[in-house]
Amino acid sequence: MGYLADIYVIVKSRSKQDGINFLNEFLPNRHEVADAYQIPQYAEKSLHQFDTADELMSFLQLNTNYQQSIYWRHSSTNAVNKYAMIFYTSDACMIFGISREAELYGKLDTKHLKMCLAQLKKSLNATIGYIDYENPPAKTYHEFVKQAKNSNMQ
Repeated sequence: MGYLADIYVIVKSRSKQDGINFLNEFLPNRHEVADAYQIPQYAEKSLHQFDTADELMSFLQLNTNYQQSIYWRHSSTNAVNKYAMIFYTSDACMIFGISREAELYGKLDTKHLKMCLAQLKKSLNATIGYIDYENPPAKTYHEFVKQAKNSNMQ
């Protein structure tokens, strides 16, 4: 496996249904990466604990001030989309991400990455997005917009 490109878009929403629709479209055969989830994420002492991403997504839809990241991996190693990610920002937004092979046939291929970004934007009715390489997105809407503007892969 070569290196991965990360394709991100942001929406001003915390809709669980948007998250499920995104996953079903871009990574239908998936497994959760984590075994359990806690709020706050990575805290020594958690306020809430969830066994599934579905439970966590329900909570985050209603509790918009929590920041969280959820990862799923494709069940097949041969898939183009390797991972799907949803990042919940502290300012009530969701960042949707796809990690996929940056190379096709042994060469960097930005055409398929840009097509995926366009498809993500259309599917999620998003206007702001960008492509990066093995790098997590910004943590707030304004930081994301700034990062997207500074990217040469929008």
